[in-house]
Amino acid sequence: MASLKEVKTRINSVKSTRKITSAMKMVASAKLHKAQGAIENMLPYQKKLNKILTNFLSADLPIESPYVKEREVKRVAIVAFSSNTSLCGAFNANVIKMLLQTVGEYRTLGQDNILIFPIGKKVDEAVKRMGFQPQETSPTLSDKPTYQEAADLAHRLMGMFVSGEIDRVEIIYHHFKSMGTQILLRETYLPIDLTHIIDEEEQNKEQMNEEQKDKRGGGKT
Repeated sequence: MASLKEVKTRINSVKSTRKITSAMKMVASAKLHKAQGAIENMLPYQKKLNKILTNFLSADLPIESPYVKEREVKRVAIVAFSSNTSLCGAFNANVIKMLLQTVGEYRTLGQDNILIFPIGKKVDEAVKRMGFQPQETSPTLSDKPTYQEAADLAHRLMGMFVSGEIDRVEIIYHHFKSMGTQILLRETYLPIDLTHIIDEEEQNKEQMNEEQKDKRGGGKT
């Protein structure tokens, strides 16, 4: 049986741990609010760009671009986003699980023909455990992303696609919907699926119409 001194020591230890975790929670909350503000400020620009692109596509003009051409997939690039640290629930585990599933679908191509671009330390560690050599990416792109770093990676992937070095680029990431909800997505970055963009715009319009109906309905007494 523990002595009174040992019990007091354990109580003090628990109190100290609670103070530390409380401070970590406050820091994480501040970072989350900052990231949420940045995302919310960016969404109007994304919606406007999608609208411009949709209007352009609806004009039925002939589109000639190397980025829309489908070809047999002999070599694939997978970009997976995770965090740099833990203490975020199943956030990283779900990304890694989907990455494993995606790699499994391309196993027949051979390991040398599956290029993985990890964004974040956790997915980078997982890629190494899988036996792959991660492609080099910016170490700050996960927690402190900048336009220039994102553009550099995009241009690199676009160049590899146009040159025929890779035939498809897939992205695995969490889409921020709200502070409590992030939706894990797997999307094809290249080649660009124009029909997908149009369908997505139509879904957004339907969702907006439903939200407006709900607001009008909620205002009635």
